Amino acid sequence: MPNNLDPHQSGNYTVDYPFLSPVYDRLTQVISGPEIVPMLAEEWTFAEDGRSVDFRLRDDAVFHSGNPVDADAVVGSLERARDPQQSRVAGRFDMVESVQVVDDRTVRITTSRPALDLLSVLATTESAIVDVDAMASGLDISKESAGSGPYEFDQVRPGDRITYVRHEGYWDSEAQKPVRLELIGLPDDNSRLNAFRSGQVDAIKVDPDQYDELQSVVTQPGFELHEYPIVQSYVLYLDIGIPGLEDKRVRQALNYAIDRESINNALLNDRCPPLTQPLPVGLDGHDAGAANLYPYDPERARQLLEESGARDNLPIRIIYVAGASPQQEMATAVQAQLRDVGVDVQLAPIPAVDAQATFRTGGYGLLNIFLSAPTPGQTLLTNYLADFRFPTPPSQDFADTVVRSLDPSLSDDERTALYETASGTAAEEAYSVFLCGSPTMVAYTSDTVGMDSLGHADFTSIFDVRYAGVTS
Repeated sequence: MPNNLDPHQSGNYTVDYPFLSPVYDRLTQVISGPEIVPMLAEEWTFAEDGRSVDFRLRDDAVFHSGNPVDADAVVGSLERARDPQQSRVAGRFDMVESVQVVDDRTVRITTSRPALDLLSVLATTESAIVDVDAMASGLDISKESAGSGPYEFDQVRPGDRITYVRHEGYWDSEAQKPVRLELIGLPDDNSRLNAFRSGQVDAIKVDPDQYDELQSVVTQPGFELHEYPIVQSYVLYLDIGIPGLEDKRVRQALNYAIDRESINNALLNDRCPPLTQPLPVGLDGHDAGAANLYPYDPERARQLLEESGARDNLPIRIIYVAGASPQQEMATAVQAQLRDVGVDVQLAPIPAVDAQATFRTGGYGLLNIFLSAPTPGQTLLTNYLADFRFPTPPSQDFADTVVRSLDPSLSDDERTALYETASGTAAEEAYSVFLCGSPTMVAYTSDTVGMDSLGHADFTSIFDVRYAGVTS
């Protein structure tokens, strides 16, 4: 759970979103599909060149303080999010050139490039609209609510749980089914499963390594399990600027050295099929030609290392999130398999809130969940063109292909072709070591509704409880 309740101080979006989204509305939202639909903005219009968007605000939204959510509030909030002196997420808005008031209910965002991905960026809690007037009066939003969402913070127990109470008069009653909401942070698999089995919680996220054990619970009356499509994956992010990794043959060798099927069998209950590219089967832009690019071939890995002139026992430091399962077990397996071909892997367990920040300083690999987005173009951009995910830039041709795919004037076929080119290039250039693709799985009691249509779960393993609840 977040160590700071200020959404613009988010250290890890996937960790913070479930806890902050009940309190903070955004201009747009993602619903099951995934599909981007209105939230505080009831409609939007792109300019012909795709470099600006006018957002028309709904007229019935207010902050919990009673202050109006008008154009001034939206501009003040987004300018705060873009300011690196006030925000830790300013880098997410690199393409934004200006945010302006057009009139009381219209905001214009101008970008440095065609930015179809802006709509999904604005759906994140990093783009949360905060009550800047209340903050100017002394409200500390690291500890208190300054949102306009369906719930307000009730009790916050750092490192444990947050309870929420319904905000009366909210404009979307479907988004606040429970009177009270409680979200509990249980990183330990056994603790999470035991809490679900004993009825302490109504729903849990299920990791692949829990699947077999969970069957004894969900096969009983009163329990359900839902699997979303495979759109998230486990990956070893690489800093391709590390001495020894500039040569793509070395990066390809790392890919050939991984026995993905054994990792899937031994650690993930066969719930994580092998994957070798950023866009998996079934996702728009999957490159069929790169689907089986790196079969397990340790001899080929050794050959490529020798051809590249890589030093003996090439050292690589790999970060993984301390205590996170199955990343911890996967890191140990990857370490053993890479050492088998002559790569000296040194593992560095780091807490979740610091893992990404440490990786972005350069000189490390990072074994973690590949960050997906509602659109494939944003998935590629976020993971390869943002320094917080990819410290050393990829090729200019790759970057140009990804950016072109974000032009809102393109046809669907044109955009898909660009996605395929970029996904194939990322695989062939071995920018990362993909391990396997896993469905988001949620287990819940039969009187719980909305767990099979959690908006963000369609593209990443995030609980999005906006339209979930428990029947009486």
